[in-house]
Amino acid sequence: MSQAVEELEALLQDQPANPLRPNQVKEYQDELGRLGAMAVGKDMEGHATAWVPGDRAAAGRRIRQIRETLAAQAPKKITGDRADAVHRKTQEVLETVIKPGLLPRSHLRRNPPGAVGHLLRIEFARPFKTAVLTVKRALRALDPDNEDPDYTNIERFRPEGMGDGTSSFMADAQIPGVHAMSDRAKRNWPLGKPTVDTPQAQAQRRDSSQGAARRRAAPKPKRDLSEKQKAALEKGRAAAAAKRAASTATTECVAATGYVGVRVPEAAG
Repeated sequence: MSQAVEELEALLQDQPANPLRPNQVKEYQDELGRLGAMAVGKDMEGHATAWVPGDRAAAGRRIRQIRETLAAQAPKKITGDRADAVHRKTQEVLETVIKPGLLPRSHLRRNPPGAVGHLLRIEFARPFKTAVLTVKRALRALDPDNEDPDYTNIERFRPEGMGDGTSSFMADAQIPGVHAMSDRAKRNWPLGKPTVDTPQAQAQRRDSSQGAARRRAAPKPKRDLSEKQKAALEKGRAAAAAKRAASTATTECVAATGYVGVRVPEAAG
């Protein structure tokens, strides 16, 4: 057991092991008022009330039982320096023992490897349960009239775990869940235009700047052909024309004779 838990238990020696909640105390007090009218014709404060017929002896026995239960199990409010010490030690137990031992909610939902073992080793172990019950006794002793149903509920101290609510996807868990966008992703990538500098926006800026630079650049003037280049160009054109003429003559011969191997006679000189 942790030393902080032992010190907190020492400060709560006069507190009941299983303190009653405010609604339970009120129910017992209301029952005492009804039984008092039956047994002695007086309420709890000793004021006379309308007499209620019934078994006075049984009512008296029940009154004694309820008073013994309230004396043994009703929390006793602590004040002064002792209350300060109990509050400090309660916070220490919460921060050093209970919160580190509670499995995150995301692990409880998804059940990743090791989650069941953690529950068996930590949360279901006797030392951890003792720490939880001691903290509940301390909270009830500090504020016994608090009617909040979750005032002593340890689940309100359980951490959320990985992610920030929606992004609790675990690929290796028994229930991996569905991949979803986190709150940060939703802020940076809303349904409309993204609010961050995306790679696409960077590429578009680069292309536009390069295009503008190309448009600003002056076109290079064309150089005139040299005499040698002109002669070569004319020679190539003449060769192409001769090739086209020969191809045309061959086609006409084949069409006239029907035989590919006929030799076209040369024109008389």
